Amino acid sequence: MTERLYLRDPYLTHFAAAIVAARELDGRPAVVLDRTAFYPEGGGQPADRGTLGGAAVVDVQERGGEVLHVVERALSGAVEGAVDWPRRFDHMQQHHGQHLLSAAFEKVHGAPTVSFHLGERSCTIDLDCSISRLDAAALRAAEAAANDAVFRNLPVVARDFAGAERAALPLRKEPVKGDRVVVVEGVDASPCGGTHPRATGEVGAVAVLRAQKWGSGKARVEFVCGGRVVRILAEMNGWIAAAAEALKSAPAEIGEAAQRAVAESVSRRKEAEALQAELARRVAAELAAKSPGPVVARVERGARSVATALAALGRVALVASIEEGRAQLCFARPRGEGPPMNELLRAAVAILGGKGGGSPEFAHGSGEPAKLDEALAQAAAALGASPV
Repeated sequence: MTERLYLRDPYLTHFAAAIVAARELDGRPAVVLDRTAFYPEGGGQPADRGTLGGAAVVDVQERGGEVLHVVERALSGAVEGAVDWPRRFDHMQQHHGQHLLSAAFEKVHGAPTVSFHLGERSCTIDLDCSISRLDAAALRAAEAAANDAVFRNLPVVARDFAGAERAALPLRKEPVKGDRVVVVEGVDASPCGGTHPRATGEVGAVAVLRAQKWGSGKARVEFVCGGRVVRILAEMNGWIAAAAEALKSAPAEIGEAAQRAVAESVSRRKEAEALQAELARRVAAELAAKSPGPVVARVERGARSVATALAALGRVALVASIEEGRAQLCFARPRGEGPPMNELLRAAVAILGGKGGGSPEFAHGSGEPAKLDEALAQAAAALGASPV
């Protein structure tokens, strides 16, 4: 069985070991060592990276009680191992920060954590708690409680506990396997086989980013810790600066500026839609005046609006246009008895190699523009009509 050095000393990054077995994992070479400082993926924490005997360690997984080090090439004999410390320390910050944040949500809001994920950019915990209970003030309260534990720089104890000593611990959750418990006295005691710092202060800071509904009666909280707080703060400052520049406002006023911009956009869109509708009505009137029967026509744009306006005038309309490189077909007629527009459209878009659908009164579709005239002519012929 492999001696797991990371449990005794999560700060150990260089070690010597012997390869005791060669394996494969998903078609890639893997080795089992007599001792290792590499943490295998588990408990929501990703696996370590680094090198063994100069070969890159691309994954570390536990299978059947063995720690498999997936390497870029086959290895044998004695090897020197080196763990990627920046990655390890980042994971220590995120994982221990999660312990503190989960304890805070349970203490402040009675919301236990049911799962944890440590991602490349941010982390999440899923809480057995309705999202309705997690407004901005509630999130800040839990965040403040977690950071209080960070700023007090409390000792972190991570070791095996058994017997009466184990029974005396106020465990936040039941253990899944093993006797190892991570304890911050007065704050949290949780079974865990992950890597953790010696003191809470090494987490640096805990920042809650957002919360959303997740599943039935649960909430997902996204957060970052330590160095990631600094990185995401710089990232968000960049976003704010860009938004402020685009809105021509001070960073503190971008919320109000954005609301004004949205209101102006909505107003202009309504004005544009009204103008388009009026233009469609005029084009429809001109087309209707040229033909006493069904109107078959190509227009520059707005085929849908023109066809709808013609139907409102009591006319059957087969209208086509080319917009943004796509042929558009809109077939419409007044409600009641009449030719089935959806069937006419189905045959027409087949010629265009496109798709569409609708009802007997109105149908719309699109396709390649090369055979638009042919498709329109076929539909017109089915009605016994001619293009205007």
